[in-house]
Amino acid sequence: MGSGSESFAGAAPPGVGAKGLPADVSTVPTYAEPSGPTKREEKYALLKGIPIEVDVSIPVRRFQVRSVLALAVGQVIASRWLEGEDVPLAAHGAQLAWSEVEVIDQKLAVRITRLA
Repeated sequence: MGSGSESFAGAAPPGVGAKGLPADVSTVPTYAEPSGPTKREEKYALLKGIPIEVDVSIPVRRFQVRSVLALAVGQVIASRWLEGEDVPLAAHGAQLAWSEVEVIDQKLAVRITRLA
């Protein structure tokens, strides 16, 4: 057929291996995941350090002005909330979650049970 340097149709040019990939795989560019903060994290970075007050409330229905005026030290105010029932957790009037009240090391705490 010819001299020893025949070229075949569709043969890769010098330096290119099969399927069009570089013959020297060490030169293949690699793409790493971005290591910096995401755009969402950057957007909220300044807000994350702002303190907010979170309120846990146990609604007491049928509490009237006369009840407020009659408040005394040591008085117990009953609610219709049952033990183990979730109580609302809110910040600035917006409900964030539901939680249950617990006592941990003689301090009241709340455990988040579901997000609002």
